[in-house]
Amino acid sequence: MALLDVIKYGHPTLRQMAEPYKPGEIDGGFVQDMIETMRTEDGVGLSAPQVNVSKRFIVVTDSENLYTLVNPEIIAHSESTITDTEGCLSIPGLQASVTRWEKVIVRAFDVDGEKKEISVRGLLSRVFQHEIDHLNGVLYLDRADISTLTWINGGEDHYTPTTLEEVQREYKKLYHAERRELFFETV
Repeated sequence: MALLDVIKYGHPTLRQMAEPYKPGEIDGGFVQDMIETMRTEDGVGLSAPQVNVSKRFIVVTDSENLYTLVNPEIIAHSESTITDTEGCLSIPGLQASVTRWEKVIVRAFDVDGEKKEISVRGLLSRVFQHEIDHLNGVLYLDRADISTLTWINGGEDHYTPTTLEEVQREYKKLYHAERRELFFETV
């Protein structure tokens, strides 16, 4: 198993519509690498586009379950929504308030090709929506109340408000100094 590099905000792959996997196409080693990377990065979800693979695959975990889902899609959702703070492994050091559906039903295949239908609510619903958004080139910043965007500086009690423009400048400097083509906005 190997740790995969998590690409950062501004990288073009994060703004692409991911391609579906064909039956039997997903590699078991890649699945294990995704799980290991998510856990090492202290995440609760990770999508293939976040490791620069533009394919429709996500891993999601909670305290009891690990989901490895191929070609997931939200097929139904509640009318009720909840607003809460989100962050992202591809946008480290930031958080903002995002409104999501309280409950979703997700249809997908597991890595063995078995069809799954999963109904989740609360935090797990939020994570599934966040990761499936990645498959569609959508980042939580696209759905966030940008007035709540803050840097997390050294702990839960140190937050610094920021703007999207400041974040883009900082990410270009930190992660993309050599890259000519950046895509901060949806393409």
